[in-house]
Amino acid sequence: MPSALILIYPSVNTLDTNGPIGVLFQSGFSTTIAALDEFTTTQENVTIKRDLSLSEAKDRLAEYDVLIVPGTRPNHILPHVTSNGYLQGLLELISAFAKLGPKHPGPTGERVLFSVCTGSYLLAAAGVLAGTTATSHRLALGPLQQLCDEYTGRTPGSKRTEVVPEGSTGTVYYVDSGLNEARVRIITSGSITNGIDAALHLVMLRSGRPAAVEVAAFMGYAWREM
Repeated sequence: MPSALILIYPSVNTLDTNGPIGVLFQSGFSTTIAALDEFTTTQENVTIKRDLSLSEAKDRLAEYDVLIVPGTRPNHILPHVTSNGYLQGLLELISAFAKLGPKHPGPTGERVLFSVCTGSYLLAAAGVLAGTTATSHRLALGPLQQLCDEYTGRTPGSKRTEVVPEGSTGTVYYVDSGLNEARVRIITSGSITNGIDAALHLVMLRSGRPAAVEVAAFMGYAWREM
């Protein structure tokens, strides 16, 4: 059974978290929540109990096919991604997952690192967006570019990140940036429900478009495919 690890933290957005979980559950994934604390209160005042601590998740990271990083309001992330910020443990997990490489040979062995909304801030701060094209909530694009540029500025040899939809045409629901050097696929999604669109894209990659369409229909969701 394919498996997904979801990283949560205080004030995380509930739908950012549960939207992709719902899609992956319907497509046969097992899902595991890892968090800083045993109980996490979301932005909407919902309490989620973790399955794993961050240290346990780090020890078991190679078990997972997909790592999902949901978002929240920028003020719950930006002050806490510095070298001594309390989200540093999440950045270490993200960076480690991005270097794992394929889980096994073949098309379904590909690992996917996937952010929802401002979860892309955490990917940027961890340095995994360098040299990629990425997106986030339309109101959060400026800080995302700044985080990416700050990483590039302090990391010799790293490449600049192109943040869209700035300078592009039309609405960008999610961006599949392809495989990084370790052959981990990087996907970033836009605003809150775009995490569902991106999760359906992930299902399509693994199981084919008919499977993704079937999951969307079962959920009563109009998939915004790109």
